Amino acid sequence: MPGKGAGEPPPGSDREPAGFTRPEDDLVRRAARRVVRGGRASFPSQAAFRAAVVEAVRREEPRAALGGTRLRRLVVGLPGVRLAVRYSEKPGVPPLETCPVCGAGLVPIRNRTLSGETIVLGRRCSRCDYWCHRQRRVPVRYAFSGSVATTRMTRAGPRA
Repeated sequence: MPGKGAGEPPPGSDREPAGFTRPEDDLVRRAARRVVRGGRASFPSQAAFRAAVVEAVRREEPRAALGGTRLRRLVVGLPGVRLAVRYSEKPGVPPLETCPVCGAGLVPIRNRTLSGETIVLGRRCSRCDYWCHRQRRVPVRYAFSGSVATTRMTRAGPRA
């Protein structure tokens, strides 16, 4: 007696697979800047920001798929996009080796004592603003907004 479903195609196999594509990094960055600069300038969560960026990316690439983690790692340090992170501390849990926000390596935060020795107080990210001391800090909420240029170039006219 053949097994269940032997020789039969699986249900729904007559359709073509979804076939999502991974959009280029530059396309995602351009879309993120455009979304933040456009009508709605702030997003209270990563999910809301991701939905808006995916919509903008799909205007150029209709089958694009984009995850929240990849989006966040692409826009960390991107001019024009500000990332604010709220953290929760987990006491008794050792600190991480890689940054939970952007995935970069963590470097030690050192301090020199009065006797001249150096001790490690904690770790900080070499790419974004994440840091932790003896307790692990875990990101709880990401908020995205537009940032204004802090310096403006002005054209100096000829002086008389």
